[in-house]
Amino acid sequence: MAEISLDSTLGAAFLGDIAASCFYGVTVVQTYLYYTRSGSDRLYLKFLVFVLWALDSLHLALVTHTVYTYVVKDFGNFLAIEVPTWSVLAQIVVTGVSDLIVRAIYCERVWKLSKRNWFLVGVIGVTSLVVFGGSIAFAVRGFSIPDYPALSEISDILYVSLGAGVLADVLIAASMCALLAQRRTGFAGTDSMVRVLILYSINTGALTSICALLCLVTYATMPDNFVFIAFYFVLPKLFLNSLLATLNARKPLREAGSNTMMSIPLSGTSTSRMSHSRRSRHSHGLNRDDQTGLQIQVHTSTELKTDPQPQNSIDEAMQKSWRDFCAKFEEPIDIAI
Repeated sequence: MAEISLDSTLGAAFLGDIAASCFYGVTVVQTYLYYTRSGSDRLYLKFLVFVLWALDSLHLALVTHTVYTYVVKDFGNFLAIEVPTWSVLAQIVVTGVSDLIVRAIYCERVWKLSKRNWFLVGVIGVTSLVVFGGSIAFAVRGFSIPDYPALSEISDILYVSLGAGVLADVLIAASMCALLAQRRTGFAGTDSMVRVLILYSINTGALTSICALLCLVTYATMPDNFVFIAFYFVLPKLFLNSLLATLNARKPLREAGSNTMMSIPLSGTSTSRMSHSRRSRHSHGLNRDDQTGLQIQVHTSTELKTDPQPQNSIDEAMQKSWRDFCAKFEEPIDIAI
């Protein structure tokens, strides 16, 4: 570094550490909420969530160690800022492993909702592996470079890794939106739940993609400072919190869906406990010049009342329709939302 600016180096790293710490607090709360609501989840998913929380904790420890080394241990030694610490390179590996697990969970979600679309899942899987491989390669090569300016020698790995990450996140978000849109049934409660899930998918892809793009752009335009490192500190925590948010949203969405009153057409229904108040008006309409028929206008006013508990055939049919839909839809949601 020809000229060292503490604002754009230690200042940026310090702010990145603070932001990562804040997001870690959100991760802890969301992890706790997950285990209070995940009674029906498979054991391996619970284990993966624990692994992700442990990796996120390790990531924050490595980030804090990096800032502590530069700010406290090497206080006053400005030349030390030019040398990457082992912890800043190790956190890249932790980020790669954490993001790979998160994308694998999303990949399983796409796999089930797409009815085993090998091509779609394969593209997402390949891009995810490119991101993981790039993280490992960048960290390994980083241990052999003498200072941060020498990162330009391996900048191609960083560009490919971050670019593949943006592509993978966009593919996941777009695939989920398209697949969830096909799950609409016409029922208000179900369609509302699908819309919420689509919004979660869009937010997941948007947040991580924007953060990765910011990291990529800041490194390309300002390779001599730590601004890109600050964004990279936050990236895995955004990704993990997006996954935990979708997992924790399943129970409220199901409760809202099950409590939604669905309406069904009354045509063809012969038995009902619903009270009907109908008024009919017959208009004169017999034209003397045209004796083909009589015009009748019928104005019907229908009042619907539902019992708290389904007791008649119509209520049972409504409940059965809802249960059949949930039985078909619950399997993918349990894993991937």
